[in-house]
Amino acid sequence: MNIALVVHDLQDHPGHSLYTKVLANGLSRNHAVTVFANSFEQRNGARWSSQHVHAWRGSALASVHTFPLGMRAHASVLSDFQIQHSQGYCGGNPNVVTAHICVEAYLASLREVSMRHRLSLQSMAAAEKRFYRSYQGKVIAVSQKVADELQTFYGFNRPIAVIPHGVDLARFNGDNHERHRASLRRHLGIEQEQTMALYVGDLTKAHAYLKEIAAVTPAVMFVIVTASRAYHWTAPNVQILPPASNLETYYAAADAFVFPTTYDSFGMVVLEAMASGLPVFSSDQVGAAEFIESGTDGFVVPLRGWVDATTGQLSDRELLNRVGRDAGKTAAQHDWNSVVAAVEQVYFEVASE
Repeated sequence: MNIALVVHDLQDHPGHSLYTKVLANGLSRNHAVTVFANSFEQRNGARWSSQHVHAWRGSALASVHTFPLGMRAHASVLSDFQIQHSQGYCGGNPNVVTAHICVEAYLASLREVSMRHRLSLQSMAAAEKRFYRSYQGKVIAVSQKVADELQTFYGFNRPIAVIPHGVDLARFNGDNHERHRASLRRHLGIEQEQTMALYVGDLTKAHAYLKEIAAVTPAVMFVIVTASRAYHWTAPNVQILPPASNLETYYAAADAFVFPTTYDSFGMVVLEAMASGLPVFSSDQVGAAEFIESGTDGFVVPLRGWVDATTGQLSDRELLNRVGRDAGKTAAQHDWNSVVAAVEQVYFEVASE
């Protein structure tokens, strides 16, 4: 098949960018793949080809509204592709779209947010809603959560294929525990026997619950890896660090992964933590929580009771170890190769139609 993958950026960043890179690398083994994007990381001998799409990238809102304009310049070229696969609303005339988020659902989950940010999200949600209400092609949702939200918030009533994200099991696995735990803990100044709880992600969606649990569990060290510049605070048992390229070493050094987010359409970090052998303490607002059998290979708790439910369990080292082992077994069933194969099957169905 001749496949066009359309995405704002093709980078190693978690989410739609990494997803598209995985598809491009996997599908190009057997198909002709071209990626249409505004920016690319170094390709390192990849089999797929690339086409640059002009867009103004001053903000997320600017990207959403100007990238489709850039796609118009490629309309004649794109018409030759059997499969045109866009990551959300990217313009063009796709016949496959992967829904990585429902912006209106995310907006509804927010409480503490600036008026400027709220207005920006409202504009993006309106554009996304217009797209889905007129779209007649195939939709892939990265979780059942997103599939349900498209139906509830946008009235999308066509069939949706739920294909969750995968995880790089060569990078994220329990063997890293022996390789990296001691050295990273020394680097962070954390005692080898102290319980370390890790959070990775946007503080906008989790800071209130992280502050509360850190205050009531002073014996636990909380390491927070985030690109967020706001919502930082200071406490003796809290370290807030910038994003790291060696994230697998942080999972290896931790005893548990805490994820009290108010909204995450999937949450790749949850699956990465599980693959690394960590028990995940997740809210029930996470798409990846659909993988977890609460109490067996992780914990899924509504936000209103998340702090109370998690506090006591963080001090039970035997429980953490047992649940972490089972988490690793669950994550091992969700590698990226299975995702590529499932998406390829969707393409075959579209091509046959």
